[in-house]
Amino acid sequence: MAIDRITAEADLIRTVLQQKYLDDAGEPVIRVDPDGNADLFVHEEGFDNPEGEIDQPDEGVDIRPERFVGSDLDLPANDDDLSEDELQTLTERLGSELEAALAEEVDLNADREESENVVPVEYSTKGP
Repeated sequence: MAIDRITAEADLIRTVLQQKYLDDAGEPVIRVDPDGNADLFVHEEGFDNPEGEIDQPDEGVDIRPERFVGSDLDLPANDDDLSEDELQTLTERLGSELEAALAEEVDLNADREESENVVPVEYSTKGP
């Protein structure tokens, strides 16, 4: 794989994080194609397969959305059972604090058993 840069929209990261914590339909991830373009993909049965390994596409790589968030924004643990108030607070924080907390680099192999491969992330925002 020769991905040397990821291009993602800030709203994509926000959407995937919201789906991760607010929806119960599978496990949403950021799918990065071989050209470095990011998109939403949902693993309907979860990201881990029955053998305990991470399911990855044949081309490109799937990365958990929290990998795109720096340490400035605390996210709940994956198994936290959030109350309605906590979900509302999280949604508000993702709306107001996420863009400032986006990571400048992401390890393509963070969710795979391969050596570290850190690449820069270029974020875009949709204009009017």
